Amino acid sequence: MKLQRYILIEIIMMAVATAGLIWLTDSYLMSLGIVILLVVVEHVIVSKLEERQEKKEEEEDHETAD
Repeated sequence: MKLQRYILIEIIMMAVATAGLIWLTDSYLMSLGIVILLVVVEHVIVSKLEERQEKKEEEEDHETAD
């Protein structure tokens, strides 16, 4: 349930950002390119944060095992 709410909020935010970009740039293609870049950057950031969290959990597991 919490994940669905997060996804819905993300979709609404992207729709607002896309509408704003279309209004600012007057170009659908430029707006599409910017939105794609934003999605890619978000994916990279989330991947790095997940890797960092996994590494931190592994270090904590090794410390408790000792």
